[in-house]
Amino acid sequence: MSPIRKKNLALLRGVSLANRGDYQTWVFAIAAICLLFITVYSIFNIVDDEQEPERRIEEVALPDFASIADVSEKKRAFFSFLKPFVEQANEDILREREQALKLQQYFERHGRLSSGRLEDLNALLVDYDLSAVESADVQVFAELLLRVDTIPVSLALSQAALESAWGTSRFARQGNNLFGMWCYEIGCGIVPLRRPAGRTYEVAAYSSPRESFYAYVKNLNTNRSYAEMREIRAAHRSNGVEPSGYDLAAGLVRYSQERWEYVEKVRSMISHNRLES
Repeated sequence: MSPIRKKNLALLRGVSLANRGDYQTWVFAIAAICLLFITVYSIFNIVDDEQEPERRIEEVALPDFASIADVSEKKRAFFSFLKPFVEQANEDILREREQALKLQQYFERHGRLSSGRLEDLNALLVDYDLSAVESADVQVFAELLLRVDTIPVSLALSQAALESAWGTSRFARQGNNLFGMWCYEIGCGIVPLRRPAGRTYEVAAYSSPRESFYAYVKNLNTNRSYAEMREIRAAHRSNGVEPSGYDLAAGLVRYSQERWEYVEKVRSMISHNRLES
């Protein structure tokens, strides 16, 4: 018998159910014990619910896609594995976008932000590689909302397939780099075997596929090379149209040295594999 139960039963020694007052004491004591166990169970259950999904998506490793001989099966496995990462990244962005929209609405009503709200705004601005401000204005929100927006799943999956050769490239296997992204400090990643003489860039290495996705999404949402993509996305939203990967691909001309040929490859990947659906 547990110490808790012994203690509670000890309090009930000499209590008789025949006595109305004693009967109520029994009821209250049993209810208290049940409430205690329910509370403890609920606390541990909530902790598990909050921590376990995040731990799974962070720790999961890239599967050995090269070992899957059947092409159709490899594609299904690749898309099924990567889709949750895109969705999780977009969920996080939507929460930040909702916060930005609420700050904008407050500003439109009051013409200014309180000190606390200004701090929240500046945190978002810095996260999206914009400069912090001393006071809010219409242009600040316009620039922020251009960046704080989702990336279509179809676009992310098609680029991942192209850039990582369906998860089999050297950079995907050794550095979880699914999008061919570069870094520019010595030792920051993996040196390409065919890097031109005199160049110092490396292909970025990440601790997990999830980290690669978050870096990719931030790159599209902040890098000036993809400002056109963000403009296309904003135009779709202003017209009440959900941005599609096929349309946003037009803003990726500078993602590859292949330029418009690369855009067509992305669009072909989306169409051929029916990724919009």
